[in-house]
Amino acid sequence: MIGIDITDINRFAKIVIKDFSHWSKFFTKSEWEIGFSAPDPARALAGIFAAKEAVMKASGGKLVGRFDRIQIEHEPDGKPIVKIDEKKQDNIHISISHDRDIVVAVAIKL
Repeated sequence: MIGIDITDINRFAKIVIKDFSHWSKFFTKSEWEIGFSAPDPARALAGIFAAKEAVMKASGGKLVGRFDRIQIEHEPDGKPIVKIDEKKQDNIHISISHDRDIVVAVAIKL
């Protein structure tokens, strides 16, 4: 199955800042650390969010609304990987791309 998500970075940043306490549950501690250590935290977190949305869509509805179970990490070479319940998912491949104020993520579940 394939999942795709497109997120407007500026809109995402405004929404997260407006209701930070609500959004805190959408990211793991390590994702927050990755986001806030990046040169542009909103851009980094929007990419992680889009990837999680794409993974949910590729899961065929089994993970809808379960952001807490999905974790996006990166290999040492920068390749994004998916973990569900802290276990690496070798059957789910993701790509995250940024262009100006837009981020797109694609997930393919084999």
